[in-house]
Amino acid sequence: MTARATPGGMDRRSFLLGALGGIAALSLAGCTPTPPAPSPTPTPTPTPTPVPTSTSRVPAPAAFVRSNWTADQFARGALSFDGVGTTDAIRESLTEPIDDRLFFAGEATSVDAPGTLHGAFDSGRRVALQIDEIAVLGERIAVVGAGIAGLTAARLLRERGHEVFVVEARNRLGGRIESVEDDDAIIELGPSFVDANAEDLLAELGDAGVATRDFDWLVESRTSDGQALPIDPVGAAAIATAGDWARARSFDTSLSVALDRSGARELSTEPDETGVSPAAWLTYALRSSVEPMTGAAPNRLSATRYVAPPTPAVRLVTGRLADYIDALAADLEVVLASPVRQITRTDDRASLRFESGESLAVDRVIVTAPLGVLKSDTITFEPQLPPRQRRAISVLGAGAVDVAWLRFDEAFWRGDASEPPTVLTQVGGTSAVAAWVDIGRPTNDPILLAVFADGSAERLAGLDDDAFLAEILPGLEGYAPTDSS
Repeated sequence: MTARATPGGMDRRSFLLGALGGIAALSLAGCTPTPPAPSPTPTPTPTPTPVPTSTSRVPAPAAFVRSNWTADQFARGALSFDGVGTTDAIRESLTEPIDDRLFFAGEATSVDAPGTLHGAFDSGRRVALQIDEIAVLGERIAVVGAGIAGLTAARLLRERGHEVFVVEARNRLGGRIESVEDDDAIIELGPSFVDANAEDLLAELGDAGVATRDFDWLVESRTSDGQALPIDPVGAAAIATAGDWARARSFDTSLSVALDRSGARELSTEPDETGVSPAAWLTYALRSSVEPMTGAAPNRLSATRYVAPPTPAVRLVTGRLADYIDALAADLEVVLASPVRQITRTDDRASLRFESGESLAVDRVIVTAPLGVLKSDTITFEPQLPPRQRRAISVLGAGAVDVAWLRFDEAFWRGDASEPPTVLTQVGGTSAVAAWVDIGRPTNDPILLAVFADGSAERLAGLDDDAFLAEILPGLEGYAPTDSS
């Protein structure tokens, strides 16, 4: 990878398949008078943070690291979701070239697999083929954002003889793929899972030396006092009823409105013999499934589009996803810490204007910036985007999902079970955590991944580490040892 720092540059669809993102690098050929800087390496997040002693029954983690895609100015969310009014045509409009000069890629442009790693990967291949069909050999092509989509497109176009430049707002490789190392453990603060059916992507990960392994979804629900309960399907059934009601109408509405108007929300609030009411199971289904899968509360989510997927067949990433990013970026012209503020297109050219005030003229531009960034208007387009693309960016939502990786001294939550659950959830109460995923189980490490979404993610994003732990650890009360001394 060739990298130069520019003057003035700034430094699930199934459970957790979302969170993809931008990564980095390029040379502003002819625009940057400074000599090449040493090639940067991916910038890790701070070393896993030691934490103070817990005051609850839940033992304090020995260390933890958390993502904050919700508040990250270069992400503004973890994945896209179907807002009210979304159709296949809405997403497809983002795959359409604009004047054959401006192209979009990224998970939000995927009709078949939005919000996933392989959706972003496939979009990069799609846009590269689109451009290669119309471009003259040797054209200058800029890629804005170096996530899996951007780097995949850049590499394919370079292999086909085009001059490709990748520009990235961050000062590191990775974007929403962020690999951090803790002793012998590799922490992924972005996607930790890959669809087991994404054969092309898995093959590329394997070629880059990124190991994956099968992961079984064994979901358990407990009350805060530790009572394990079979998951009552009444909540999921109510959501399905609301969706059926909405799809029978000629107009779209939010899932929240559909729950109300269909009568599906009219569940008893009286606890049954287990101590949990049917209404509590609906809240559970929304919090532990719908919200982490979409990053959205029911009042923001399309009722006609939401369909609960089957339990996904996934592979857990046990290698370092950043190694794949490094492999994609090798030999590409890359510039980091260079936020793009304006993209201008004419009949025969396109140009980028950077936050530093510098410009880069090219033949075509691929934009892979996350949907949340596009919605924020931090990148402006001249002339403005056509109505179809503007509507798509407006209607689609940017979902809030974040994770925290916690390493404990021992895996107290597994107890003596011969086959302990891999996904821990809580019914009843007000836990900020949607689910705890035992990603350490395959290797017998005492590691949990906490997943929180929508309002919880937005609230937790503003807390310091101590307050953050005080908020999330009560969600493990049901799994805490009876004597935590």
